Amino acid sequence: MPMSATGTRSRHYPRPASTAAGFTLLELLVVVFIIGIMAAMFTLSVGVAGGADKELRRETERLETLLTLALEDSTFQARQLGLRLYPDHYEFSVWDPGALAGEPTEPTWKVLEDDVFRTHAVPDVFVLELDIEGRTVNLERSKKDVEKKYQPQVFIFSSGDISDAFEIRIRSREEKRSYTLSVGVDGKTVIKKDNG
Repeated sequence: MPMSATGTRSRHYPRPASTAAGFTLLELLVVVFIIGIMAAMFTLSVGVAGGADKELRRETERLETLLTLALEDSTFQARQLGLRLYPDHYEFSVWDPGALAGEPTEPTWKVLEDDVFRTHAVPDVFVLELDIEGRTVNLERSKKDVEKKYQPQVFIFSSGDISDAFEIRIRSREEKRSYTLSVGVDGKTVIKKDNG
């Protein structure tokens, strides 16, 4: 009889034949890998769908913040500001009344290019739309109109008022998602998500 390391006798009993076959480690790793890929794809698809909506909301909130700052700026600095939209970007401008003394210059609108009010392009997947007092403005013609004479579409007065009530819609080009920023003549703003 064989002896164990402790000096006691040990017997070898035959193992019973197993009737149920189990998974190998390799098979388990493949299954875990496939589940991981499926979970990642699901997370990315949900993230992309939510991402476009978040980006639309963020762009709308950015424009709302800039309009609020423009209202405050025009009031505190007693200057007239303007807002002009194109399908893919928007810009703020200031009214320059011309020189009061010395060389006379023509009064004109000048596009602001400072840190706060510089021209802002929306992402390529979005497009801007503008309604003033319920009338849709053709933003595609904006560049041609500007070549003739530059003038903002919306005026922001130093009194804190706006020339007309208007709505700016930021819409996704591919999907039917959009947010609308409504602005009253008193400068009050409301953001709403459009049904789509």
